[in-house]
Amino acid sequence: MEEAYRLILANGPWPSIALLQPQCELAVQVIACDGALDRALAADLPVDLVIGDMDSVEKKTLVDFLKQGGEVVEINDQESNDFTKAVNYCAEEGQTRLVVFGGLGHDLGHEWGNILTSVASKLQIEMVHDGKSIQTLAKETLYSIEMNPGDEFSLFAIPFCDGISLTGCSYELHQHRLEMGSQGVHNIAKKKQIQLSFEEGALVMVKSLR
Repeated sequence: MEEAYRLILANGPWPSIALLQPQCELAVQVIACDGALDRALAADLPVDLVIGDMDSVEKKTLVDFLKQGGEVVEINDQESNDFTKAVNYCAEEGQTRLVVFGGLGHDLGHEWGNILTSVASKLQIEMVHDGKSIQTLAKETLYSIEMNPGDEFSLFAIPFCDGISLTGCSYELHQHRLEMGSQGVHNIAKKKQIQLSFEEGALVMVKSLR
């Protein structure tokens, strides 16, 4: 997470505040999704903006947040959830890299909705929960991803991915096509960095965090 990023606090499970606090402080901007603002302010997390239809957050919390100089973006769109509203807002603002806490670990429907929203956005989004990371990747970008030798990761195409080049791991790829399915499951890092790029389609990386 060395590059500049915006951090989104969704309203699912979070890690401990001790782990979350420094990530919020390092972020260029912290965005809370609706009711997540109540939890964030109660935990003294720094929040710059709250977004959503405002049907979950306490009214007193909103008043206090505005007095502290926070920004409220109310979007009354019942066709999308608050996380989707936040991602769309970031895309419209020209932001390209997001780190998300609370987007995973809820019910399965919410998880899949948030993952597919991330893929569809074309942004680089990393969703973190319970020792794992689900990261959407951008085409025509060369990634050098830090790993520990022996770390396990998986790649999934949605619905396909062309021209994948992957080195520094057990199963290297060279201009490979990956179809949606289990083909990219359980690869293992052999070096401290793996190199990854692809030309077309959408690619998601799932990895463990130590």
